Amino acid sequence: MLARKMALDLEGMEVGTTPMLVPSFSSRANIDVRKTIEGTNGLIRGPILVSAYDVKYVKPRFPALKFPSLIFLDSGGYECAKDEEFSSTGLYKPQSCEWNRDIHRETVSNWPRHPPTIVVSYDHPLERERIENQIKSANSLFRRMNGILRELLIKPQSKKSVRVDVKAVMNNINKLCRFDVIGFTEKELGSSVLERMTAIAKIRLATEEIHMQVPIHIFGSLDPVTTPLYYMSGADIFDGLSWVRFIFNSGDAYYMDSYGPRIEGIHMTQRQILTTALTKNHNYLLKLEKNLAKFQSTNNFQILGPYADFFEESYDDLEDKLGRVI
Repeated sequence: MLARKMALDLEGMEVGTTPMLVPSFSSRANIDVRKTIEGTNGLIRGPILVSAYDVKYVKPRFPALKFPSLIFLDSGGYECAKDEEFSSTGLYKPQSCEWNRDIHRETVSNWPRHPPTIVVSYDHPLERERIENQIKSANSLFRRMNGILRELLIKPQSKKSVRVDVKAVMNNINKLCRFDVIGFTEKELGSSVLERMTAIAKIRLATEEIHMQVPIHIFGSLDPVTTPLYYMSGADIFDGLSWVRFIFNSGDAYYMDSYGPRIEGIHMTQRQILTTALTKNHNYLLKLEKNLAKFQSTNNFQILGPYADFFEESYDDLEDKLGRVI
């Protein structure tokens, strides 16, 4: 079984443990980032993810963050992207602002060191390079940064490619131990969930072979189904915007605009439904996080709730795909 528990340490102090489920905030979601973050003060005490792009461009200024126990300061590539995803997934794209390595470096360098922060390496959707160069660029960024944890976000190697080259990752596995966290975007690991699970498992097994203990972070996976699947495949940290777009209930995720009025009442405003849903979703994620930890220590799929048989069958499919028992 590839599910594990591990601690994240910053300068000798434990700042978090895995499995870690991280609520995300982004200007790409159809919400007011500033108001939503401020509205969760008092609700969230664990980790959160925010974008360096939003830190730079949210007006009048990005809110001070004192309440999280740990902050992931993301690369900004997701927010500056231009694609056709938005109308089909409930996301919108505000007017794009300039984003480059210098702006990213300045933004993350000026970020306060409290609460503890994991800084994610630079990304821009129009800039792609070989994994060896991605590693070099990240090392250059982090070389003069102290008091933070360093995360390498690994991307496809060319503009024509939409997938991370897993073989190239494995060929450079020894170079990854310099980082505190290794990250991948969910959809760039495969076209199906099973392909992504297999990619995660192969990378995780490669780290095991050299006794490397660095957590794997999957960006864009924070829901009742994919998070457990990727956790049992060997990933450790999960974040995403699903918690502000859907309502989690009994192992499923429901579209907020339709399910919200049915359970909260048609008299409720969209903002009121969102506020209520965020509280419920956050509590759901806390419970799921605890259940994943219990699953890790017992290997009992029944802990994962009403779809336990589905998760067990999916794990069997993963072992068949890998051709080995894990």
